[in-house]
Amino acid sequence: MSRHRLLLVPIMVAVMCAGMGIVGVILRSGLDAETGLDGDGGTIAWTLDTANGSRDAWIFGDTAVVLDGTSLLGLRATDGTRVWQLPYADEDAALTAAGGMAVVRAGKNGPVDVIEPATGRVAWSAPAPVRLTARDDALYLDTCETPAPGCTAVKRRVTDGETLWTVTDPPFTIGDAVIGARRPQAPPASASLPVTTAGGEGALLDTATGTLLPGRIDGRGWYLFAAGDTLVSTDHDPPSGDRDCTITVAAVNARTGTPAWNGPIYGGRDAAGECRRSFPTLYSGSSELFGAGSDVAAVTRSGRPTLIDVTTGAPRWTSDAQGSPIAGDDRTLLVRENAETGPIALLGLADGRTRWTAPDTGLPTSSASWEAVVAGDLVAVMGATGDRPYVLVYDATTGTQLARRGGWLTGIGDGWAMVSTGAGADPGRLTLHLLTF
Repeated sequence: MSRHRLLLVPIMVAVMCAGMGIVGVILRSGLDAETGLDGDGGTIAWTLDTANGSRDAWIFGDTAVVLDGTSLLGLRATDGTRVWQLPYADEDAALTAAGGMAVVRAGKNGPVDVIEPATGRVAWSAPAPVRLTARDDALYLDTCETPAPGCTAVKRRVTDGETLWTVTDPPFTIGDAVIGARRPQAPPASASLPVTTAGGEGALLDTATGTLLPGRIDGRGWYLFAAGDTLVSTDHDPPSGDRDCTITVAAVNARTGTPAWNGPIYGGRDAAGECRRSFPTLYSGSSELFGAGSDVAAVTRSGRPTLIDVTTGAPRWTSDAQGSPIAGDDRTLLVRENAETGPIALLGLADGRTRWTAPDTGLPTSSASWEAVVAGDLVAVMGATGDRPYVLVYDATTGTQLARRGGWLTGIGDGWAMVSTGAGADPGRLTLHLLTF
């Protein structure tokens, strides 16, 4: 997942980062003379030269962990001092934050290392080839892409690697679609995981025992995910002649096999009225669905944001205004006027009411640089002026624009964001900045 790139955009404000005990007043505008970071807003806590910009980053307590193009770096969060460094040069390397540990998939097929953020010590590892499905309490490790003789599926506790169960020659492959996750954070512990059986059907895996629940559903090749004991499968290939952006949903009680419901929901449209066939997700092809619990964000037939309880098919709410979801967390949902362009608005996830609105950022969601994130007390949305990208950072509660910074965002959490930029960097390298708010 090397696509985590956002930029931050600040205005002149007094800011405090309670988690780090940093207070600062922004007195400069335009290009920062000391760091080379273009724009305004946020307090630059520290700056770091990187090989080619970080791909994933997270702050674990007092340690900032950054995965750049050659290494995993452990930095003191307050001042950026390098504490430790481990080599990870594969372009498919990815970082996940789970159970207070830094989990690194070193390549597309592993190996997987679990690292103590404070020290850089590798607590335990799983050799390649291995497929990783992470939850905050445990890692699910599958040695095969598809069921085959000699494969194993293993559940191991994140913190110490203890094996909790092993399935030899598993008749399934573990899926990764989930409601409400935001990388690089692992989703919370879950009672079940979606799997595809050797016969191509969908099922749920009981994570306590490693056994399959009896209910089955036709695999449709799109999204397969769990909502409690309900197994949900979606088909995004609309019927011939359909102009409604129809997504056909089937759901079954995985413990009993009893059908729960079957019916349509709808995807968003771009400015030209063309359908987006995927669910509203973090980025194209993402497996993280916006929503929380059993509720998934979608769009009505008439193009309004809605929240659907996928255990019943009933809407929790439907917004009065047009829009397509572009980001969210367990409290809010960020929508855009259409799936491609337009002003943005933050809605309450519980009631769908508009909390605030902001103008179009100038970058279409189809851009390779596009990203939008809701991260606790901050909202970041990618924008551009001509061919110069930037990220706008807003206060999630009020909608106040806190920052506008040139570059790419590689990490964001409560009160902080990391921005990579070529400004002031040597050729072929990027500079990483930690901003606090």
